[in-house]
Amino acid sequence: MKADVLRRGVAAWLAAPLAAALLAGCEPGAVGGYPKIVYRDNPEVPRAAYPDPPAVTPGAAVGGTAARIVARNLPAGVTQAMVDEGQDLFGGVCAGCHGQAGAGSAAAPALSDAQWLNISGQYPEIVTIINSGVPQPKQFPGMMPPKGGGSFTDVQVRSIAAYVFALSHQGGA
Repeated sequence: MKADVLRRGVAAWLAAPLAAALLAGCEPGAVGGYPKIVYRDNPEVPRAAYPDPPAVTPGAAVGGTAARIVARNLPAGVTQAMVDEGQDLFGGVCAGCHGQAGAGSAAAPALSDAQWLNISGQYPEIVTIINSGVPQPKQFPGMMPPKGGGSFTDVQVRSIAAYVFALSHQGGA
């Protein structure tokens, strides 16, 4: 019993300098660390300029009970099943900023129309922008992190892109 306590004490004593060294790079301004994001704390920038995304109940207007989009003119390799899966996935993370069914919000643009701000709206571009994010949006206050901040697989990203493509091409274009 005393040996276990002694081992834990020695392990903690040895781990403390390592943890301190690792965390030192996390301090704002530290060499190799990340700069502090100040837009939320900066009194010169009004809080209203960077609104929080609207609260969304995941799956509230999406999912098994929501009306499914019947996709038209899908690109090669994109199926209706991908659109359906993408619709379910979109309701969790993406709808938090882009609104239910991609209707848009103060935080992010609508995806349910044919107007595109950062790309031309072709399927491969949608996949790329979901994967890479939008670090400097043209018209909205907040950036979109890679994969929208979600932990989607590549297959899931392609399904979300299929849904977004279908949303923006509902008129058959």
